Amino acid sequence: MKYKLLLLDIDGTLRPGSCERVPKENAEAVCAVQKAGVKIAIATGRGRIGVGKGLLRSIRPDYWVCAGGAQLVDYKGADLALHRLTTEEMYALVDFCEDYNYPLQFNFRDAYYAYCEYEYLHTGYQMMNSPGLDCVDGEDQDKHLEEMPFGAFGFLSQEMADRFQEKYGYLGLNFLFSYPGSDGCDILQQGVDKGAGLRELAKLAGIDPAD
Repeated sequence: MKYKLLLLDIDGTLRPGSCERVPKENAEAVCAVQKAGVKIAIATGRGRIGVGKGLLRSIRPDYWVCAGGAQLVDYKGADLALHRLTTEEMYALVDFCEDYNYPLQFNFRDAYYAYCEYEYLHTGYQMMNSPGLDCVDGEDQDKHLEEMPFGAFGFLSQEMADRFQEKYGYLGLNFLFSYPGSDGCDILQQGVDKGAGLRELAKLAGIDPAD
């Protein structure tokens, strides 16, 4: 069987947590697979803007599944698909996080905008020292008047996420806690995740997952 597409995560997969960038040997291995004719797709919780220059070294993906599946991007950087939060979903998150002083940011094309607790998020990104990861001060809460975000990231416990669901469960938002030892979580619409993003990407790219 000839493989057509290789899907790879960045953090904790291509880039071990102890490394600022993808190790050179990992990048070279991915490039060798691509040279053999296999398309390369990156699947990450980061928005495309959050993958900084030099992070992937020599890797030049054919496709991107970003923001946990909410943003699909081609090799030129053009969005193939965006799953934007609704106004009701966004305002519910802002209201809840403001009530309890929880850090909250939204993914936009040009940057991560911190709508709640900017200093906490910004300081955390500085400590991580990973190219592309940072946020801008969005506490004026007006960026969504230009365009709606496609996903969010917050810091709150599972208990408080459950409390959000008690109040706003009808919205169907999912809190994905994928960072061991941390309350950080990606917040996505129902049905949006990396697996769904891959299936959507395969369809857009004309790749049959059964092949």
